[in-house]
Amino acid sequence: MDAFEAARDGDLAAVRAALDAGFDAAAVDEYGWSLLHRAAMGAEADPARAAAVLAALLDAGAPVEHPGGDGRTALYLAAEFSRSPEAVELLIARGADPDVTDSHGNHVTVNAWVPEVAALLAAAAGVEPSAPAEEPSLVERKLSRTQWRAARKQIGEVLHGLDAAGFVALADAGTTQSDGFDDCSEAARERDHGTDDLVGFCYYTRQDAERARETGHLSLAFWGAPDGSTRKTEHAGELVVRAFRAAGFAVDWNGAGDSRPSVDLRGHLI
Repeated sequence: MDAFEAARDGDLAAVRAALDAGFDAAAVDEYGWSLLHRAAMGAEADPARAAAVLAALLDAGAPVEHPGGDGRTALYLAAEFSRSPEAVELLIARGADPDVTDSHGNHVTVNAWVPEVAALLAAAAGVEPSAPAEEPSLVERKLSRTQWRAARKQIGEVLHGLDAAGFVALADAGTTQSDGFDDCSEAARERDHGTDDLVGFCYYTRQDAERARETGHLSLAFWGAPDGSTRKTEHAGELVVRAFRAAGFAVDWNGAGDSRPSVDLRGHLI
């Protein structure tokens, strides 16, 4: 296991061994992520273990403000990946700036996974907490394992159809929306999509999948090629919603490019 993998896995002993052997605490991997970034990502699985690794890396001189992919710092990633505040609290205490945005202008409070972390960051940054995006009023009904497998199969068929229609359509694309967009961009490059034949992206993330299991509603993300303009993105959204509705899903969407369609999975399965 290399040092970056150990940091992501929250393996404190392995990280310390790498540092003791001379591994540079400020090293960056081929994707532009530092050890501190990778440790922050590990907060998704175990926030306490991630915080311990973050502390060890900071003690070894890891730069707390290094901007990685999309301009996100370790604090930004900790907020995105963690369901509890340990890692975020540690980074703030060690000097991380809580008033940060990514390269798309999204403030960290907007992309924090849970409201508790968003409120913590807002207070530390001295900003107003970001208002959550309006969601349709939905009845939450947890899916059984069998229902989720059936839903995933049917969703996959719709995504396959969107792929054939010129989209890059991915399931479980990263953990956050930014990660999902990056995965779609990489897939578009690998498939050698040109600007003329790419309609856009459609995807859902692992966070979206987890919430769908709990609520019975899947939030979709989409983007319109080639430039993400409002017109192109709303057109892409219309095509995505039309495809899911054609497959028998009820979809709640207000037609805006910055609003995520919500697919009713339970209504389709029952």
